[in-house]
This record gives sequence, C-alpha cells and structure tokens, in this order.
Amino acid sequence: MSTPTGTGPHSRTPPGWPGDDPTVPDQLGDLGRTRPGRSRPAGRHPRVREERPQPKPVGPEATQEPSPRPARAPDPDTAEGTAPAGRVLVVMVAALVLAMLVNADALVARTERRDPGPARDRELAVWHPIQDVSHALQLHRVRQFADWVAGNDDDDRPPVPEPAPETASLPGRRELPRPGGDLPDTPPTTEGPAALRTPTTARPLRLWVGGDSMSEAFGRELATQAKATGVIDPTVHTEMASGLTRPDYFDWPAALAADLESADPEVVVAVFGVNDAQGIVLPDGTPVPEVSDPRWTVEYQRRVGAVMDQLRADDRLVLWVTQPPMRDPEFNARIAVVNQAIAAEAATRPWIVLVDPTPVVGATTPDVRRSDGIHLTEDGGALLATDVLGRLGERVNLTGGAVN
Repeated sequence: MSTPTGTGPHSRTPPGWPGDDPTVPDQLGDLGRTRPGRSRPAGRHPRVREERPQPKPVGPEATQEPSPRPARAPDPDTAEGTAPAGRVLVVMVAALVLAMLVNADALVARTERRDPGPARDRELAVWHPIQDVSHALQLHRVRQFADWVAGNDDDDRPPVPEPAPETASLPGRRELPRPGGDLPDTPPTTEGPAALRTPTTARPLRLWVGGDSMSEAFGRELATQAKATGVIDPTVHTEMASGLTRPDYFDWPAALAADLESADPEVVVAVFGVNDAQGIVLPDGTPVPEVSDPRWTVEYQRRVGAVMDQLRADDRLVLWVTQPPMRDPEFNARIAVVNQAIAAEAATRPWIVLVDPTPVVGATTPDVRRSDGIHLTEDGGALLATDVLGRLGERVNLTGGAVN
C-alpha cells in the first residue's frame, strides 16, 4: 500500500522520501534504511512526526499569504570538496605553461628534426620565443637535471647504425661528395689571415661566435672556455633553425651587420649549414627544391661568399666551422653538398680559416651527439670548443705574451 503523496502541511511523508512522486514506483526498502552506525529493531518503521495544524491568523494578516523562501544554491567557493571552475582552469593553464618552459629545448629539438617546410617554420616561430624565456628563467635546467637523474640525457631514441663511409649518394641522383676528407684544400696564397694583437686583461680580445643550431652547445662552451683565459671577451649569437637559404625566416646578413657594428669582433667563429640543405629561391624568384640541382650550388655559393666578404676586416680573424657527418645517410649526403660549397668559397678567400669538426665530433655516438644524430651534446660542444680555442692559441698568445 502506497504512502499518500503530496507536500502539503498534512502530508505524512516528508518531501524527498520515496513515494512523494507518483511517477516513481515506491521503494519500500528505502524506508527501513538507517545511517551507518545506528540500528533499529527489526520490523519497525521510522516514526513520522505529525505536523499539528496551525491556528489561522485573524485580522489583516489573514489576507496575506506568506511568500515561500527561495531555495539558496550552495556557494561554489564554500562547498566542501569543490573548487570554482575558473580557479581550476587557471591552475591547468599555469601547469601547461610551466611544462612548455621546462621542456622548451626538447620541443625545439623535436621540431627541428622534421623535414624543412612551412609547417616546421611556423612551429619553430612559436617554440623559439618560449625557449628564450625558458633559458632566461633557467627553467630548462629542470629538464636537464631530470634527464641526468634518469640516465637518458640526450638519448631518448634507440641507437641507429652508423652509415657506411662509402654511402655518399642519393637514390636516383648524381653522386655527391662526402663531408670531411672530400673538402678541397685551400690553394697557397701570399695573403693570409689577419695578424691579431696580443690581448691582455685590460684589453681582452673581442670574440664573436654564432650561427645556426650547431653553434648552440659549441658556442656556449667556447664562450665559457674563452672567458676563463681572462684575455677574451666573448659574444654568442645563436638562432635556431636558421641559415643562409631562408632569409625570409631569419636574415643573417642583416643580423651580422648589426652584430659587427656593435661588438666589433677581432675574431669571428661562424657556424652555418645544418639547416641549409633544403630548397632555395634564386634571385629571379625561381624555386630550386633539390640540393642536387647545379643551380642550387651556384646560388648557395653566392650567398656564402657574400657573408664571407661581409666578415672580412684587416684586423679580424674569421674561423668558419663546417658540418660534421650526419647519422642519416640521405641527410649526410645533402650536408656534403653544403660543405663542398662552403669550402669552394673559402678557397678563394685567404682571410677565411676553414675548420673541419670531423676529427673531433665526427662520430654520432651519444657522448658527442644528441639523439637526433645531428646536434652536439654539451660534451661534444666542449670538445669542439677546446679544438677551436687551440687553433686560436696557435695564432695569438692567450696568456698575455707574444707568439713567436
């Protein structure tokens, strides 16, 4: 038998109990339930307090019906176990921004491993400012420390076999030169690199090192070692994903003009080429997508020569670091074309000293290369920096005395 429904003053069923909705079947079992920790004799039902009828008001108040008090919704700020949606959203966004700043270097490196193209450029245009902020706040050190603790520093991918030295061609394309030993020797000339003054602590040698992403770890380490001599004042300028084939992305000739004017370096260490093995646009607007196209080499050599001429000065030594062999055979072959073009231009400019990094960081093992088989690790950058600083020490005494 159902309990009478309704919510009036004479109802014997409090609102919300089973049976107060005629569309829902009675759940008689619920009427005998109690809260945990309390017991009730079997067979007895909870008492329902009867509400006594209230006396009717007399007078003017009898014509005024009391207005029902609206139900008050719980305050989300004070409800137990809940938090405002806006606060949760702010926390989530802050956590996402922090994660991007901590992992900025990994995000940039992952994007740089993608094939060159507009999508890669757009992504790098987003990640590079984030990376700059990360380095300014030193948040990238958090990821470096975590990788060091986990033992997977600079090696988050399984090792890839080294390409055979004979592999120097692309399928269906003409034979390409290999980097390193195939670079032409600079012919002897009566004019040589500029002679440098002897630096002192009072008048340190002004050094500029920079270029594409291959100059990042190397440039940082070279600046550290150079400053430790006490007679060198270094400046580092690295632009990730930059080069000489895409001035629409980053205009290095314009940037160099500004750097040369402000820093007036006596020694320039330039690193270009790792991002240049992609399509190029000729001065007349003709695109040349293939590095194996002879027109590509002609145009790239023209740009390299222009930068070398821009760096020339009577009292300036220019060291141009070429690219080491790459792990991927196809990419390695394209980089060989880049190195060949750079060497050809340097051969006609005696003020350029070409530095081949292959003897120092030619291997693509995890101790000197990152997991992409391209970029240098901190240790690889330190090895190359020591080599370059030694070359500089052969031309000028870095202890403050004259070189015989």
